[in-house]
Amino acid sequence: VMGGTSAATTTLLATIQSTDPIRFEFTADEGSYLSYRRMTGSEPNKINNAGKVPVTLKLLDEQIFSHPGNMDFVDNAIDTGSGTIRARAVFPNPDGILTPGMFGRIQVATGPPAEALLVPDAAIGTEQVRKYVLVVDDNNVAQPKYVTLGPVVDGLRVVSSGLETNDRVVVNGLMRARPGTKVTPEMSTAEAVMEHEPAPSH
Repeated sequence: VMGGTSAATTTLLATIQSTDPIRFEFTADEGSYLSYRRMTGSEPNKINNAGKVPVTLKLLDEQIFSHPGNMDFVDNAIDTGSGTIRARAVFPNPDGILTPGMFGRIQVATGPPAEALLVPDAAIGTEQVRKYVLVVDDNNVAQPKYVTLGPVVDGLRVVSSGLETNDRVVVNGLMRARPGTKVTPEMSTAEAVMEHEPAPSH
């Protein structure tokens, strides 16, 4: 179930049921439920957590999870037929955008918030089975750094290991920059690169 800024995320199809606040009922698979249980503990009040576990929601026409809410309820039994468990989240809805009967996707944290380094997928290269990014050293020479990747969060890829916070990563023109060659870097942000990436073709 359950995702957010933590390392493990899962998105789920769910149904909105109420008005303001509006309740969002959904089902979670057993693996996601186990991750959630390990985060919250086994006591019922911690599982439901009195609405303190944050969640985010996106509607079918939205690209990001922009509606914040909180967990409200988790059932006490897994449906043996489907292998899922029922849960509910609650969202403030003062402008009425969330309407009963709507569908959307929900992200629920399965671990405490954690800081992570994020890069656009366009910055990631592949060498056989290894993934790498090109970083620019103090002499403006491009050097590969092999990385371990995590999930995608808000359109950016989590880099679990292999990068340092002060690394300058080549996020545009990866095909033109070769390891060991000198480059002329122009500083930018990952978000700016994402804005100029072409839309995926269908």
